[in-house]
Amino acid sequence: MSIKPLALLLLLTPGAWAQNLGYGVKLGVPFTDVFSNGGISESSRFVIGPMVEFRLPIVGIEADALYHYVSLHQTSTTPGSGSTWQFPIVGKVRLPATPILKPYGEAGISFRTFTAGGSDLSSESKKGFVLGAGLDIHAIKIHITPELRLTLWGSGHPVLLQTNDAQFEFLVGFSR
Repeated sequence: MSIKPLALLLLLTPGAWAQNLGYGVKLGVPFTDVFSNGGISESSRFVIGPMVEFRLPIVGIEADALYHYVSLHQTSTTPGSGSTWQFPIVGKVRLPATPILKPYGEAGISFRTFTAGGSDLSSESKKGFVLGAGLDIHAIKIHITPELRLTLWGSGHPVLLQTNDAQFEFLVGFSR
């Protein structure tokens, strides 16, 4: 075997990987409250964070780091604000509909951490199962991916603030 084809293959491999690697940002809004205690109202809810995706023609793997900010209003025992970082890792399957529009389904796992009023709510569930569906819109050099995502969290030990076991949200990703 000649060394030239091997050298050519090694030179072209990074370009092939770069075309399959997407990175960008996800934005969204939750449809369900983070906390399930009665009498607590949440406001200023949004989701934002970086995302990275390895894309193949039909399947892909995506990892996100999603920040959820929550402003809480109730009694003096409830913290004034809190946040959660969620780290979902999902496998995606795209239906080859058209070159521009590709519906997809996703499933995977998610991990999270809470803070509220400066304290860590470490006894809450930190693992969940993710299911979602969306549409991959390939517009010139950008992928726009609106999706609906459901995360089913395992049960944790109740503390001052109890979280919902099911989290439903609308997310839009913008990636290269």
